[in-house]
Parts: sequence; structure tokens; C-alpha cells
Amino acid sequence: MNTKLIALPLLICVFIINTTNGKTKVALQKAFDKKYITAKAVCKGGLELDYSVSNLLKDSILIFIPAGWRFNSNAGKNDYQDILTTHEQILVLRPKETKKFDIKGYCCEATKSGPQKGVPYTLGKMADSSLVLLARYLNTHKTDANTEQYSVWAISDGKETANITSSNDSIAALLRTFVATVKGEPLPWYTLLKRARVTSSGEVSDIPVRFKADVNYSVPETCYSYCYIVDANGQKVSEIFGKWLLPENTSYNANFNVAGLKKGEYKLILEGKNTALFEKSFKI
Repeated sequence: MNTKLIALPLLICVFIINTTNGKTKVALQKAFDKKYITAKAVCKGGLELDYSVSNLLKDSILIFIPAGWRFNSNAGKNDYQDILTTHEQILVLRPKETKKFDIKGYCCEATKSGPQKGVPYTLGKMADSSLVLLARYLNTHKTDANTEQYSVWAISDGKETANITSSNDSIAALLRTFVATVKGEPLPWYTLLKRARVTSSGEVSDIPVRFKADVNYSVPETCYSYCYIVDANGQKVSEIFGKWLLPENTSYNANFNVAGLKKGEYKLILEGKNTALFEKSFKI
């Protein structure tokens, strides 16, 4: 038997056990309160932080950063976006060790400037209750980063819950329902996919991509109809289709590109014989 081949996996196993089972296991806030650690948070550029943590104990330590922990910018008059963690993170340090960790999160202040590399951040604290509820949900329900960002903005900045959507909308629909419940609002009648762009300097922009909705209507007889979009001034900005509607067809699955529309209030109108068969507002 080759004992060297057996010994190597055993050594690896022992190393993993030793580095993931610190003698002291504690949540981040308690680690601060008990003075087990000191820490420093500095922006790496964008929505990422270098989190330098020093273990002051003679024991190894395992620290949990809970989902819902919020890092606030600490740059004086230059107020940058705060960063929200939506997934629990575990930091492991050996006795008296100082180590840097890469902390990633989401923007939770869409109207503020993106953080620059080197900008200091506070050590963090738990966010308000609504954001914590969302973060805990996201921690246990996997979805894509774009959808998660819009769910955060829906609560932190009051952006449209309808923007919480993705190519796999069966998953996003559950998140959309959860966020609407947290906000105490009805489910939106439509979805509007946007793409968030975050530059290396943290500047955030969002681009409208696609509108989807189930439009229900009724016509007593066959008629020619038009479906179009008007802006807040009632001006037609886009024509979706012109076609014949039949009495036996009572629904239309709207699915069209809105990349050319500016931010603002709009209405989707389905009209037949100069009569509105369907008319509802939406926002970009």
C-alpha cells in the first residue's frame, strides 16, 4: 500500500477542518462588540470592498457576515453609494492573523455617485428591516445578479417592482411577489426588463430592454384594431401592431422592445373602432 498517497488526502482534510472550524464562531456585530477583531473597509472600485480584518484572539475565529449587512460610504462631503450584502459570507482567520477579504454587494442608493477606488467605508451595520428581509430571501433563492440588483432598488430607492424580471421569469416572478408583499403594494400588471450597467468606477445606469404583459379584452364583433403607446402628454410614441381582432380571441400576450423609449410615464392602449379596449399605465 502506498502510504504517501493516503497521507496527502488526510493532510488536506485536516487543513480544511482546521481552517473552517475556528474555535470561536461569531456573528460580525458580536465580534466588534466583544473586541475580537478590528477591521477596515476600502472600495476596490465599483461595488466591491477590500475588507481587512485582524483577529485579536489567540484562537482561530470564524465570522459570519449576515445577509442584509450594509456598508456605508465614509468619505465626508463626497457621499457615495452604500453597498448591501445579500448573501451570507464567512471569514476565517487564524490566531492573531490579519487578512483581506473581497466583499461584494449591490448598490442600495441608486441616485448617488458610484464609489471610487480607495474610498473608505464604515465597518457596516444591519440595514433597515425591509432590506434585511429581501437579503435573507436572496440568500436562499438563487437568481441572476441583474434581477437581484433591481429587487434591491425596488425597496431601497422605490424603483418599479415590474423591473424584477429575467429570461427565466418563473423564478423572478416569485421574487417579484415577495418584494411587492414587503412593499405592501399590488403585483404589477406588466414586467419591464432593464439591464443595470455598473462601471469600474461604480457609476450606475439602467437601460430599458423589453416589455411584457397579458392584455385581456373583449370585442362583440370582428374589428380592426391598433395597439400603441402614448407618453404622459398623450403623444403616440410607438405603434405595436394593427390587425383584425376576433370575438373568440380575448387576450394578447404583449412582448416588445422598449429600448428606444426614454424614462417617464406611458400608457399601453388597444383600440378598436375608435374605442379603447384596453388602457393601462406603465413606467420606464
